[in-house]
Amino acid sequence: MTNGSNSNQPPKVAIVTGVSSGIGQEIAQLLAKRGWQVFGTVRKLNEAASIAGVQLLSMDVTNLGTVNHAVQTVLQASRRIDALVNNAGYALTGALEETSIEEAQQQFDTNFFGIMRTTQAVLPTMRQQRAGRIVNISSVLGFLPAPYMGVYAASKHAVEGYTETLDHEVRRFGIRAVLVEPGYTRTALGAKTQTTARALTDYASERQRAVAATQSQMDKAAGPAAVAGAVYTALTSPLQSLRYPVGQAVMLSWLRRFAPSQFLDHGLRSQFQLDG
Repeated sequence: MTNGSNSNQPPKVAIVTGVSSGIGQEIAQLLAKRGWQVFGTVRKLNEAASIAGVQLLSMDVTNLGTVNHAVQTVLQASRRIDALVNNAGYALTGALEETSIEEAQQQFDTNFFGIMRTTQAVLPTMRQQRAGRIVNISSVLGFLPAPYMGVYAASKHAVEGYTETLDHEVRRFGIRAVLVEPGYTRTALGAKTQTTARALTDYASERQRAVAATQSQMDKAAGPAAVAGAVYTALTSPLQSLRYPVGQAVMLSWLRRFAPSQFLDHGLRSQFQLDG
């Protein structure tokens, strides 16, 4: 799949979810600059800042009606969908014992089932076209544990399994599904992070240290430009890989596969400043 800048061809059409800030906004901007026709989705259209070259659409990925309406709007305007980038999501912090079933369900409803809803909405068009690419924004926490962000990590692990399976099922239609796995990225995700309503004293001091360590890493990390670049590569590369780790996720992915488990376990506990 090439970019849409070739004057002899109509521009490629992409839907990018969650473009109000951070990684999603960077992806939408980059695709628009490279000549794609980009539709970016936001939950609150009246509060969203405009993005040059990007048509904003109202979509709540937890609401199937808004998902279907946005996809139909794109098809009415462009008659095709070449790419879907599933970026919308949020993080939840808290120990697993502190996390209610309702909070976990809400996390999965956005981070995992939101991807299922948007993907199922675009697949009929892509199958008819016999072409398309779906890029799901995962995380380094899609293949590593995340103390005090356990349900967020579980949702990203689910995205990894879903995407790998989806890629096998739709490949016969000329469609590929891939993962982009950012490491720590300096975005507004920290400001948008939700915290469990329940807080148990036994976890308090360690939770505080783990959350502070995570925020410190995010504050020192690079911005989202590298992630957007990886998405562009995933959309345009003729030699398709399943996973595109970004930043320190490249090294951590290697360690996950090849390093002794005890070595990785010790490193993670040290990084998150866990007791024992």
